[in-house]
Amino acid sequence: MKKVLIIAPEYMGYIAKVAEELRKNQNLEITDIHIPTFKYPNLKIKIKNFFLKKISRDVKFDYRKKYINTIIGDQLYDCTLVIRPDLFTNTYLKELKIKSTIFKSYFFDGIERFPQKIKTIPLFDEIFSFEPNDCIKYKLKFITNFIYEQNTKPLLKYNKTYNVFNITSYDKKRYILLLKIGTNLKQRKISFKIIVKKKGGKKNKGLIDIITQPISLEIVHNYIQESLCMLDLGVIDKHKGLTFRIFEAMGLSKKIITNNPNITNYDFYNPQNILIINNENPIIPNHFLETEYIPVPKEIYNKYTLESWVKTVFKEII
Repeated sequence: MKKVLIIAPEYMGYIAKVAEELRKNQNLEITDIHIPTFKYPNLKIKIKNFFLKKISRDVKFDYRKKYINTIIGDQLYDCTLVIRPDLFTNTYLKELKIKSTIFKSYFFDGIERFPQKIKTIPLFDEIFSFEPNDCIKYKLKFITNFIYEQNTKPLLKYNKTYNVFNITSYDKKRYILLLKIGTNLKQRKISFKIIVKKKGGKKNKGLIDIITQPISLEIVHNYIQESLCMLDLGVIDKHKGLTFRIFEAMGLSKKIITNNPNITNYDFYNPQNILIINNENPIIPNHFLETEYIPVPKEIYNKYTLESWVKTVFKEII
């Protein structure tokens, strides 16, 4: 039996889906570690760590290392996949590599957002990324995000709670764009739900719901099921790749509204299912909401499933 180790931050429920898929293979033994967010025990340690970080002695690195070592001990693995390797020191990554025959990473975010990842690249046997520009510049392996939930209900155009749904993390430019869209939809009496994860703030004029903690994929799934369209707003000056929202929508047979023009480069693109909006004038026309969703052909759809993703990333052991 081959042993697989997956290491990711606790908030990445998507990676738990990867472990679930791998466990379907009875010839694999899966250890998936989801590291809880570090919490400072007191203000003194928080202030001390502010200065330690300047000399690469961040206490969070030690916390993550101890958390992982408590679980794996001296165990050896046939394959290890690390998400967000920038959360660890290179020294510790080398220790993990010694314990694994094949050492891989998936860059869950673009390098421009977390440039510390660059220093970790030479340590891995193979690195995957959904960001096309990063793959070209740093010679990474391109792979999209994946469909982890598939539609099991009949396609019903009507009786949806929301015409448009969006959930995202806070970014100043994106927030301003969401306010524009929400204002326009409200004026036109088109139902919508917009949720933004932000450290502080309140619901904005009935347009945006603010949350301070991540919500589960199951709750997100329910919101998408109750919506006609998924609104996906990337920070296009930083990311060209497609977010998980695109694949959540495709898996649940939902229309997509996005500001990422690069989506036209993908074989599942269909203008009846996917609307590209302009940041300066983000109008969602009525006819897009009124026309039927056209199912993606199976031979194309299957390329983006979790099953396909796992077979690609773990090809040596499956």
